Amino acid sequence: MGKKIIVFLVLFSIVPFLSVYAAAKAEEPARGSWEMKISREKKLTPEEEERERWVGVFANDIGIYMFDCKSLAMVENEKNSVNVLVRTIFTNSKVVTQLNEQYKAKLNADDKVGFSEMLMTFKVDKRKYVVKETKVCSAQGVLLEEIKAKEAVFKEVPVKTFADSMYEVAKAFSRNQ
Repeated sequence: MGKKIIVFLVLFSIVPFLSVYAAAKAEEPARGSWEMKISREKKLTPEEEERERWVGVFANDIGIYMFDCKSLAMVENEKNSVNVLVRTIFTNSKVVTQLNEQYKAKLNADDKVGFSEMLMTFKVDKRKYVVKETKVCSAQGVLLEEIKAKEAVFKEVPVKTFADSMYEVAKAFSRNQ
């Protein structure tokens, strides 16, 4: 009889702990899957990261104009000057045909001119800009030409143009620094 009482007491003392242990184990997978779901949503493919890097800012009959939001930076040792990398994706068939003709020696048979990238600097206090570097690339990403400005000649930003839109972006960026 004494053994039965001891076994009975041991069982009653262990059972509450087993239910707590089981409940804790049941919560872990749910919490783990929730954390896994969040971490999966944050991971982007390289293509998605590249798309998110570029922000559309202007469009006209030549193409779609974008800027690399990660490239915005104040120019060192130059107050009120902002560098930004911009891209033009050519959408006008006449422009693409002309550029294809110009770069036909460098293009593969199944490729065509796709876009250009420019490194621009804006003097936001004087409403001026300069294009320091231009790269023309094929739709497949092949570099067709790279042009670097020999000297920086700043020009007035023309109103209602791509340069005007980018000037406003650079000015806002400068204000927030």
